[in-house]
Order: sequence, then C-alpha cells, then structure tokens
Amino acid sequence: MDVAHGFLERLERFAATDVSPNPTALRARLLGWLRAEQAGQPSMALIHQLSARALDVASTSVTRGDSGAEARANLEASCAAERNDLVAARDAAARTAGQLVSPRGGWIATLSHSRAVVDALTLVQREGHEPRALVAEGRPMFEGRQAAAELGAAGIPTWIVADAALPLLVSQASMVWIGADAITERGVINKVGSYAVALAAREHSVPVYALAIRRKFLPSNTGALQILEMPPAEVWDAPAPGVEPRNVYFELVPLALLRGIVVEDAVLGATEAAQLGRERALPEELRGA
Repeated sequence: MDVAHGFLERLERFAATDVSPNPTALRARLLGWLRAEQAGQPSMALIHQLSARALDVASTSVTRGDSGAEARANLEASCAAERNDLVAARDAAARTAGQLVSPRGGWIATLSHSRAVVDALTLVQREGHEPRALVAEGRPMFEGRQAAAELGAAGIPTWIVADAALPLLVSQASMVWIGADAITERGVINKVGSYAVALAAREHSVPVYALAIRRKFLPSNTGALQILEMPPAEVWDAPAPGVEPRNVYFELVPLALLRGIVVEDAVLGATEAAQLGRERALPEELRGA
C-alpha cells in the first residue's frame, strides 16, 4: 500500500507541473508517464489499476471538453479520493482478517513486510486477541526487520527468523498471513519464499491466507504484469569469478495452496478469486505496457 501512496504523490506532482494546453495533450503526456510507472513496478497490481483510473479521469476531461486547467484539477482531486479509498479499503481488509483470529496468544506467521499484514495484526492486538508474530526476514533487503520492529512497537511478541527457517517453524503457527502484490486467476504474486512457506503449511495443516484488497486483482495475461529480477549486487556485490548472482524478488503462489484471499468484505475462495482476477482487465492502452 505504501507503494500506491507513493504513486499518488508522484501523480499529484505530475498534475501540478503539467503545462499541456488542453485535455487531449494532457492525456497523451499522461499515458506515457503512466506506462513508465507501470514499467517501474510491473508486479504491483495497484500501480496498474491506479494508472487505469488516472487515464479514465483524463479521458473524461477530454470527452467533457474541459480546459487544461480543469483536467489537471480533476487529476489532483482524483488522487485525494483514491488516497481516502485506499485507506478505507486497507482498514476494512484488516477487520476482515481479524475475524479469522479466535484463540488468544496464537502465532501468526508471515514473511518480509506487508502493510496489510502489519495493520491486521495491530488491529487484532488492539482488540485483545494478544497475537504473537513469527516473521521471516525477507532477504536480500531484510524488509521483515521493519515488519518485526513495527509489530514489536505495537506490543506484539515477535520472533524474527531467517527465510529458510520459516517453513521449519510454521508448524507452530495457527495460520500464515502473506501479502499480495497482485492476484490473478493463477495465484498470488508475493515476495519470494511465500511458495515454500505455503507448501510447508499445507504439510502441517496450517491455513494460509493472502491479505489484499479487490483492486489488486488482474488477469494473468496482462502483459504489463511481470515478475522481473532485481539488481544482482543486492545478493552479492562482489561475486567470486564465474559466479552470477540471481536476485528474484517475487513469485507466484497457486490459489490451491491458500485457504482464502482476504479482501475488504469477504474471504474469497479459489474459485471466487480466480473469477475476480479474470474480470479486472486493464484498458487496452495500459494492458501491454
């Protein structure tokens, strides 16, 4: 979700500095800007869906015959509305996730840093369920340390472990909560390590849930939705001769390994999630960026 707020801030700056003489020119310039944003975060469904909304706002200005100034004002207003909608959706999804927690003091396992997971665990703590968190560190950038620090500051007893240790320890958890950068009819895209944890959880009959919002769904054939490798130096900045570091951040967790997808108003099963993924197509101009 933090990535989405960053996108909205950049879009506001785009609108504030745009000098297009009319909405048609603004829309053309905006389209190029949005495609660059998509390419910068290709696995993040929210970036794609927020881009689609921004393009729709610009298209409406063209259709209405607005002035360039009015078109820019409409974009800025849409950013404020989107920000409020995202906060409300995140809070609603956290409340839905909280309804899954029944025993006091149960361990909930997660990995890396998911704003949705941190918010949901914090809500569960405030409501008196006294959860405990088992967090994998999220190599190579160790985002899990940030999650663990936030959970500890919220008064939640927290263990942090190496990524490779989480499948071993997951049997101690009452459930696993993972984030979701995107959800398609094939599965959930999340931080690498999620697939191994889901497999281990299945072996120990520990339910796995992905925490998301409905705007994170996309069809799997969306060309702009990609899993790219990241800078190899993050894995090893001075590799030995003949050694090539590979830095894979994200992977696909099949829907069959998940008990459900937690969204604002429901916990979706695999069939419902797959159908929603197929229905959330981007406009043609953004689909294959």
